[in-house]
Amino acid sequence: MPRSTPPDSGPEEDFIARLLSRKKRLLVNRSSQFQDSGFPNAEHLAETVTFAPQDGFIWLCGQRMMLLQGSAFGAMRRELIKSMGKDKARGLLTRLGWQAGARDAAQVAEQWPEGDHAALYSAGPRLHMLEGMVNVEAVRFEIDNSIGHFYSEFLWHNSLEADEHLATYGLSDEAVCWMSIGYASGYASSLSGRLIVFRELECCGCGQAACRIVGKPANQWDDVSAELAYLDAEAFLSESNHPMPEDDGLLASEYEVDLSAEMVGGSSGFIAARQLLEKVAPTQATVLLTGESGVGKEFFAQTLHQHSRRSDRPWVALNCANLPENLVEAELFGVERGAFTGAERSRPGRFERADGGTLFLDEIGSLSASAQSKILRALQEGEFERVGGNTSIKVDVRVIAATHVDLRAEVAAGRFREDLFYRLNVYPIHLPPLRERREDIQPLMSYFLRRFTQRYEKSIPGFTTRLVNVLLTHTFPGNIRELQNLIERGVITCDEGEAMDVKHITLGNKESFLTPTGLTASGRLQPAAVAETVASAAVPDAELGRDELFGAETALDNLRAFVSGQRRELGTTLEDVETMLIRLALEKSDGNITAAAQMLGMSRAQVSYRIKSQK
Repeated sequence: MPRSTPPDSGPEEDFIARLLSRKKRLLVNRSSQFQDSGFPNAEHLAETVTFAPQDGFIWLCGQRMMLLQGSAFGAMRRELIKSMGKDKARGLLTRLGWQAGARDAAQVAEQWPEGDHAALYSAGPRLHMLEGMVNVEAVRFEIDNSIGHFYSEFLWHNSLEADEHLATYGLSDEAVCWMSIGYASGYASSLSGRLIVFRELECCGCGQAACRIVGKPANQWDDVSAELAYLDAEAFLSESNHPMPEDDGLLASEYEVDLSAEMVGGSSGFIAARQLLEKVAPTQATVLLTGESGVGKEFFAQTLHQHSRRSDRPWVALNCANLPENLVEAELFGVERGAFTGAERSRPGRFERADGGTLFLDEIGSLSASAQSKILRALQEGEFERVGGNTSIKVDVRVIAATHVDLRAEVAAGRFREDLFYRLNVYPIHLPPLRERREDIQPLMSYFLRRFTQRYEKSIPGFTTRLVNVLLTHTFPGNIRELQNLIERGVITCDEGEAMDVKHITLGNKESFLTPTGLTASGRLQPAAVAETVASAAVPDAELGRDELFGAETALDNLRAFVSGQRRELGTTLEDVETMLIRLALEKSDGNITAAAQMLGMSRAQVSYRIKSQK
């Protein structure tokens, strides 16, 4: 798990470089709202909203979100003003908005690297609306990268900040949408690669009918000292002064860095583990790594060795669970010639080969009692004897042990030596399972995609929204190893230039991927997959397969487009439409087939027959 990406080499910089290299002029002049065409459009963005209430997660563009009452936000705003003063509170909220906008821009750049100029810029206001802050009406925006021109004008309606300010303080004599102004500036600045400053020229909090905001490059305003003080944009200015590439059609590989030793992750559990590793790496302490299979214990151990004072000395690893019991001691301590039948020559064991360096003992809980006692002596005395030998061999070895079992429980059960446990447990580091660090799933997906597209020399632009949502809500019993295998499988299966989708990782098999609950473009919740609901309805033959569920979603999309006139042909079969209707009826009836049949005007036998035929 790769080391956190440095601030100056994130996906937003790759995107900015590509954007500026095109040097095309963008001019949009609309009096009502953004156009619905383009990539990504409003529907694409709405599809990135995913709910996993059983886990306590809400996702938007791969970022964890939270629902907060408007009144609670207003109370927080009021407390900040009361405790910090109006000016400092304004600065804090403006900077928080900036960070939110910049992060959204980075996610948009990562999710839609080939997006249209207008649509990518429109994604910012649309995400701001999805997040519940304002209703945005586009008036005019222009971008001409060849001359550094930027102009943007919007009307904001239903501003949450303005409403809460009015409810608490009444009419204001100055604009009050501080966080939203910060968001607009942060999004536009990150997207365009130059410092864009938005000003609120009119505000509902001052009694105007709508908030009117205008954004321009900082150097095109008369005086932006106040805005710069609130934004605290010095870091952005210093990072964005790099000369931008001039050539057209820049390849992503020109911006790639060596990811082989990176640690990807920003979740709290992962950061805690990484910080513990950073503290212990320069020491000589024995380390015990714990965690489920597939969480990356060996990667952590290798990283620890690479950042230790022994990095130029041997790294030796042994998986204790993969060896027959009668060979464990020989592998650990070596053998003398003639020690047993077939031992025709002497050979060193892992301890001896690791002299001066690091020995990684994976799955140490599987060792026999005899092997445990000899390892204990080697750790305590720094010496051992080869199998069949009688001469003590002294070594200087740092041991890193790993296990997926609870060694304390093993000690209590009499299967693991207590004295060895305490000898190993000098510096324990627990690595959380992937289901407890879901914020890291999408960065890991991108990391593995880059790795495997390079390995297999394929060009795959990214992931579909559906696949991102499915993996964000997957339980991952195989942890990071499972995710890595899924992405490698998808890279092999994808056609050149095709975005990776669910079908590429399942290969037609009905694996346990649930369809998560999300939003339609109109803001309605999409029904969740019925697999769990039907399975709990005491009708074992009622479960629909995962492929059928995804096919039903496609049928619904095709039907909508056909009815609305966007498509001249239905583009799906009547059987798929029927599957969709049965799925929806079962969802609404909590898996009750009789109730579902009544909704559809069918008999229970008819619905049961169709469910069986769809399996």
